[in-house]
Amino acid sequence: MRYSYVNNIKVEPAKGLSGVCPCCGSETISKCGNYKVHHWAHKNITQCDPWWENESEWHRAWKNHFPIENQEIVFINNITNEKHIADIHSPTDIVIEIQSYSIDDDEARAREAFYENMIWVINGCKNDFDRVNFNLSVYHPHTEDRFLRKLRWVGRGKILAKWSYSTKPVYFDFGTDLVWELLKYDVNTKEGLVKAHPKNEFIVNLGGSCT
Repeated sequence: MRYSYVNNIKVEPAKGLSGVCPCCGSETISKCGNYKVHHWAHKNITQCDPWWENESEWHRAWKNHFPIENQEIVFINNITNEKHIADIHSPTDIVIEIQSYSIDDDEARAREAFYENMIWVINGCKNDFDRVNFNLSVYHPHTEDRFLRKLRWVGRGKILAKWSYSTKPVYFDFGTDLVWELLKYDVNTKEGLVKAHPKNEFIVNLGGSCT
């Protein structure tokens, strides 16, 4: 986790600090080593939110576009009392799940059902082959929309196939000044349709900031 509560204030980890988990209320300790992203860890339990995972610098960079009060927000199902920590609950009332690591399809669908009004932002830079192959796969359709692209996937990677089953909007960050929305993809023909969104505009429209 990036944040815990210290004296009822939401703070980032610093050496020697202990805090309280915003989700389960148990004690947390700061982890501020030299090799991993600084984070909070539970002191006595190994897992609080089973959907929570380690964060990369790319993950944190996306979070930084939004105010602290919109990051790591606890959602509770009032009927089942199930709790999960959303990466971002934007000022526009949209949950943004930022995904850098592989995720089980069942868990992905469970998150979509739990948060309901949400989108995915997927790290397309984690595998260089995916990034290169995406650039080789897109081409201009016959349309006046200059941001719309057809694609014919040339790579062996399954990144588009995996996310084609999502029930919520999916956006890929391939490390440029654009994010790409997956509109449709046929896993058999490996053909699809994507739409480019200027990254800064995309973030601002969600209530974030690019400064």
